[in-house]
Amino acid sequence: MTFATLPATAAPRPAFIALMASLFATIAFAIDAMLPAMPAIAADLSPGAPNAASLVLSSFVLGMGLGTFFAGPLSDAIGRRATILGGLAIFAAGAVLAAFAPSMEVLLLARVLQGFGAAGPRVASMALVRDLYAGPRMAQVVSFAMMVFMIVPAAAPAVGQAILHLADWRAIFWAFLAFAAVIGTWFWAVQPETLPPASRRPLRAGPL
Repeated sequence: MTFATLPATAAPRPAFIALMASLFATIAFAIDAMLPAMPAIAADLSPGAPNAASLVLSSFVLGMGLGTFFAGPLSDAIGRRATILGGLAIFAAGAVLAAFAPSMEVLLLARVLQGFGAAGPRVASMALVRDLYAGPRMAQVVSFAMMVFMIVPAAAPAVGQAILHLADWRAIFWAFLAFAAVIGTWFWAVQPETLPPASRRPLRAGPL
């Protein structure tokens, strides 16, 4: 039995919960792993304005906020899988751009792109859970996934600091790329589409 055919009353599988938690955690990892790198980024890209490094965080949040407006309608129009995988691809593209950023302006643009992409898995994964589960089972999946997700904000700064001990701040973005590749491959391999074509809604400017 595939995940897509699970009845709403079926017990959630630990692997499915772990996958959803990983998708939820994309945003927390992308924000909190950057915290130890702020001084190094400021020294490298904005030595005359060290406070500008804080925009690396707020620009990601800006992109995520913008992406949230589109992720839900897109997932209803093209399906959960395409929205999640497309969002991870945009997130990964932003990570590559940030890793090679020659200036603070390019880095901030890359972070907006990352945030925009991260909104896809965050929003569409919740819709995917609603496709498969209802009532207490849905609450159970989300609760367990959020419990796992809460570990990430505590662990991510340590991960970022460990990377800085081995390489410079740009390596953190390569870690983001690796994270997106692993989660995206895992999701692609095990999770079928949960929104049938008959239930999809066209993407139109009015409803959006």
